[in-house]
Amino acid sequence: MSGLRGRLVSLPTAGVLALTVALAALVGVVGGRTLALWRDVESVTAGMSAGVVVFGVGAPGEAGTLADYATGPGDTVELAFGPVQAATLLETGSVAVAVQVDALSQGHRGLRYIVTPHITGGILGESDVRLVKVAGPAACTSTVAGPDARESTPVPADYSDTRRLTTEYWCLVATFDPVQGTYDSTASVDAGVATSGGSTSQRVTDEDRWSASVGKPLVAADEPTHRLTFTFTTFRPGR
Repeated sequence: MSGLRGRLVSLPTAGVLALTVALAALVGVVGGRTLALWRDVESVTAGMSAGVVVFGVGAPGEAGTLADYATGPGDTVELAFGPVQAATLLETGSVAVAVQVDALSQGHRGLRYIVTPHITGGILGESDVRLVKVAGPAACTSTVAGPDARESTPVPADYSDTRRLTTEYWCLVATFDPVQGTYDSTASVDAGVATSGGSTSQRVTDEDRWSASVGKPLVAADEPTHRLTFTFTTFRPGR
């Protein structure tokens, strides 16, 4: 079971151990990538005191092949983005980033998570950003409709010994309007002019008006790295 990462503890029954071994073979290494599997011993009235938990985030792909998987209880995972998305924003005024979340929690434990955007500075930092839950990657477009959401409960607290990952999809939508300002100025001259004899004076006036658009210099390659952080917890029935 060298493919497993995380904290392993002894189990009370050979049956549960066999289930874990089978799950490790099925989920522990998928598509050449190692998933984070661990057991968390807790007292439960149902008699199963351990179970497997999986939680991962990344660009949409095959279940079990995402970029970042939790390595133990309380760990957070994240999706990073920046210059590529900023370039699209500058070119088209909008960008949509699809996100996949894989989750599994066995036993009488549900799993819920919250999403926290960390978007500061750069082009994305000056954009309007929404995070919408969608049915699949194809539904993630810059015109997607739906409420701006931040949390989900993909696994209820009903008893489960499934080996199948629950997959959800999110869509980060950003729209950008370049910061523009208009500067207006009027210059005027009002001067007295004396004649050569020194006895007569004449006032001369003139006026000139100009304006210009002023915008911030924006370079997509200078965009900082932004992140979506996913923080999950497991919970018992009734909680």
